[in-house]
Amino acid sequence: MTRAAQFLRCVAVTLLLTRAGMAAEMTWDEQLARACSERLKEIDKELAQITPQLAGLPKLPIDDQGGTGGYASIHAHGVPVAESRSVVEVRWAASAVVDLVALVPARRYDARGLDAQYGMPDAFTVELIDAKGEVLGSVGRERAARSHPVRRGHPFVYQVSPPLAAAGLRISADRLFPDGDSAENFVHAWAEVFAFAGERNLAQGGEVRSLGGAAPPAPWHWNPAFLVDGQTPLGLPEAPGEEHRNIGWLSQGRANASEAASVTVDLGEAVTMDGVRLVPAKRPTSDLPSGFGFPRKLEIAVSETGDFADRAKESLVAELKLSNPGHNPVVIAFPSRRGRFVRIEATELWKAFESYPAFFAMSEVEVLAGDTNLALGKVARSPDGMPNLFATGGTYWSSAALTDGFGPDGRLVATREWLSQLDGRLQLETRRHDLQVEAGHVVSQWRRAGFAGWTVLGLAGAFLLIALPIRYRVHAHHELLKVRERIAGDLHDEVGSNLGSIQMFADLAEGRAGPSDELKRIQRIAAETVSAVRDIVWLLRPQGDHRIGTTEHLRETSSIMLESLEWHFSANEAAWQVELPEEATRHLFLFFREALHNIIRHARADKAEVQVEVSATRFDLTLTDNGVGITPERLAHPATLHALRQRAEALAAELSITSQPETGTRLRLSVPIARKCWRRGAQRK
Repeated sequence: MTRAAQFLRCVAVTLLLTRAGMAAEMTWDEQLARACSERLKEIDKELAQITPQLAGLPKLPIDDQGGTGGYASIHAHGVPVAESRSVVEVRWAASAVVDLVALVPARRYDARGLDAQYGMPDAFTVELIDAKGEVLGSVGRERAARSHPVRRGHPFVYQVSPPLAAAGLRISADRLFPDGDSAENFVHAWAEVFAFAGERNLAQGGEVRSLGGAAPPAPWHWNPAFLVDGQTPLGLPEAPGEEHRNIGWLSQGRANASEAASVTVDLGEAVTMDGVRLVPAKRPTSDLPSGFGFPRKLEIAVSETGDFADRAKESLVAELKLSNPGHNPVVIAFPSRRGRFVRIEATELWKAFESYPAFFAMSEVEVLAGDTNLALGKVARSPDGMPNLFATGGTYWSSAALTDGFGPDGRLVATREWLSQLDGRLQLETRRHDLQVEAGHVVSQWRRAGFAGWTVLGLAGAFLLIALPIRYRVHAHHELLKVRERIAGDLHDEVGSNLGSIQMFADLAEGRAGPSDELKRIQRIAAETVSAVRDIVWLLRPQGDHRIGTTEHLRETSSIMLESLEWHFSANEAAWQVELPEEATRHLFLFFREALHNIIRHARADKAEVQVEVSATRFDLTLTDNGVGITPERLAHPATLHALRQRAEALAAELSITSQPETGTRLRLSVPIARKCWRRGAQRK
């Protein structure tokens, strides 16, 4: 199949799709590309496969999730120099095998909105090091990281293959980005660093060393220790799951923050445990801070009987003061204990506002034995009671939510799995972006092909639409000219000849019988009719150099109609070179004949003067008589000279009438003319 045939087939398919309404929301070039391009069909198929995969992966939040800010350092140079390095190291207690490293970009919220990659270097290198700081291997090397089309705060996740035994990692920035508040400063910042050995984060609680740069002016938000505290600005480690409306548990409100509240988890049997993981609740309204209801002080006790009133039968495993973690889980480790019941008691409740009650709220409570959650599906109770309370969006506060394995927005997963899923989303979104860009190029190519094809078809159609009507109109024009010539000839030869005979016989009768009013009237009517026939014949004749001009015809008409008067005709040199268009000439002659009729029939004049003056843009015709004139009252009446006014309006001309009783009348008609009205070879004066 030739390219032309293929294009025509595609056009036909596109038209069928359009008529069927299957592509109502697509532009013509998209319809053409989808009908013709096999590659675009492949792209659409792959994009359709990506969409459900993205639905099963966690999303990055865009609102403030609370918690700590992270690590940041200020530098004077965007590209580090020898005396000003931009390096941050994380060391952990003992060398261990690392199989995955993740870096979470820092975030900043200000009046300009969210900067999801605040202080992230545009180019950097990640390396694993030993206890002496020697490089063991490169984990990742990024160039033009900030120009990534869809990253927007996604973590950098690197699989270490093969895994390496290391005592730390080093991030070396090679090109920094200017600080938004000061173009003279450059920022190197990260929210969190993870180094995994299986499910264990080796970097948490490690030592952070900043090599180069100065500390930022906000230590409550930027602190080296925040780089390894396990908190990120990305929210809770949740993945989309089945529909879930229980968002957590909420205690009864208390007037004072010092009024304790507690939750007890019954594990069903005595087991050995070594930690508790607390998942904060989601704030119920947007005006409340993240980490709503998370206690400021708490105690964790383990018991085999559940009688926590008997201190001899319980074991207090943790007592600590906590800062607000925002939407970040908090892991509290303690020496291994055996027991069936675990009580989490908030001894100082969350209370952010004086007029707002104090609450204890959690989304999930996990009792840990290593990485295993012993509390999943177990029973949780509280002295406050465990009623179901309505929350926003048709969700509930419920005791069942504390041990169901779900956070407020999805299924809770391990941090490593969550980071890997976020990286999976980045890869899919990047692939989707690349496919959409490629699809745009394919559509653009077919758009150009479509323009070319439509241009060819359009030119062919235009030729047919223009050439055929022109040919028809030329033929019709020739036929019309023949008809006009035949009519003009018949009028001249038959009607003109007969009218001339009538005028001649009237003259003979007057010579034999003497003058009479009736004969004079016959002679006048015959002369006027002969003049009118001459005008019609002149208008019907095709234009050509053999035909007399407009001004010459006016002069001849004057000689016929004003024969009985003393008359004078004058015209400037330019007037003899102008010929008005046919329609304008017709209105001009009808105006002229009507004006002469008025002089002959009504003015009772014995003298008349006709003057034609032509300038570059105007054709001026002036008629003057010495007749009885027109009174001002009659001249002001709309019916007076109505026919002349109509002809002037049709000519888009200016008509001025000057008349006084017994002094005659002066008509001046000024007609606008165009350059094409000048006869060939004529020069404007």
